[in-house]
Order: sequence, then structure tokens, then C-alpha cells
Amino acid sequence: MRRIALASAFLLTASTLIAQQQAGTIKYPDTRKVDTVTNYFGAAVADPYRWLEEIETPEVAAWVKSENAITMPYLAALPGRDLFQARITALYNYPRTGLPFFEGGRWFYSRNSGLQRQNVWFGRRTLDGAEQLVLDPNQLSPDGSIALAGFAPSPNGKWLAYGQSEGGSDWVTYYVRDLATGRNTADTIRWVKFGGASWTNDGDGFFYLRFPEPPMDIALKVKLVYQSL
Repeated sequence: MRRIALASAFLLTASTLIAQQQAGTIKYPDTRKVDTVTNYFGAAVADPYRWLEEIETPEVAAWVKSENAITMPYLAALPGRDLFQARITALYNYPRTGLPFFEGGRWFYSRNSGLQRQNVWFGRRTLDGAEQLVLDPNQLSPDGSIALAGFAPSPNGKWLAYGQSEGGSDWVTYYVRDLATGRNTADTIRWVKFGGASWTNDGDGFFYLRFPEPPMDIALKVKLVYQSL
């Protein structure tokens, strides 16, 4: 019966969407066009919306805001959303533990109670020993916009190098945490992308890949060159 109800809600949602689109009741904001033409190997290709690539400009921000003002209320009013949300939440709400690994005299593993945004990392000296909280990524930001993007304990058991990504960006900032105290050191490494931290065997330091610091106004679209070890 639940499958039938879900299917019915889906069909109702799709039918409503098609009917509204055909009736022309959705009025989208006017989008400015520009006279931009690029020649690719002798072929002239028009790109009237090239200006939307300037994501840092106030005009693009205003355009996105006006689009969201239509999209978000429309999606919120679609029938069946509550049914889907309740069912998916029920299916996903169960405790789970990640695969443990051994490093620096500790077993490290992640755990989620069910609906936590991010898995919480723990450590213990033996498989049946006392559990120690190592890092809770859910405490990095109240709204969940900062995500854990790297987790590398040192071989000597003293340090943890971990990465943070903000707002879904590929840019990662690495920090170093003292595992004995649970406090971060002053070490901060920015502009890491597509790479992690690899500790030396003695745990005195780690290797990492990073790019040169980009201009802040184009950090999200700067050309990626000169990655260094």
C-alpha cells in the first residue's frame, strides 16, 4: 500500500507540474541577453548568457535570488513532499558504523546515530577499550555548511591532520589537532584541492598538495595551475 501511495503522489506531482507549465502560470524573471559570439575553429557560436558566468557580480546574485523566489515556494507547495520526506527519513534513520582502521596505536572509526549530518569520528586503544571522541564535524558549523574533507592520523599517535570544506567548495583547509588534548595547534594550510595529507613515518610532519593563493574575488573560478607538493 505504501508503494502505491508513493507512486500516486509522484504521478500527482508530475501531473501538477506539467499542467502548470502548459497553462503558462509560471512567470520567470526576464533574463538579459548580450551580444557575445565566440569563434571556435571557424564556427561562430553565440553565447547570449555569458554574463551569468560572472558569479561574483551583484547582477548575477540578484538574478539567482529572483529565480529562487519562484522555485522555492513552488517546490514547497508540491503535493506528496511530506510523504516522500517521511518515508526517506524512516529508511535512512538507523545507527551505522564505518570500517575501523589502525594507526598510531589507535583504532579509528566513524559512527552516525541515524540522522546526523556528518559521521562522528572516535578512537580507542583496543577493540574493546574505552572510546574517545576524536572529531565531531557536526560542530564545525551550526548550519552544516562546513564539511569534513580529510582525516589523517599520524603514525606516532600524537596528531590528526583533518580538512574542512566550506559551502560545498573543492577548496580545503587543513588543520592539525593534538590527540592528547583534543585542541588544534596553530598549523593551518589553505588552498588544498584534489589531495590529502600523508604523514612521514616518524609523525613529525606530512606532505600535502596545494595551489597558489588565488585572488579572493575569483577564488571559485580561477584556473588551476602550478599545484605544488
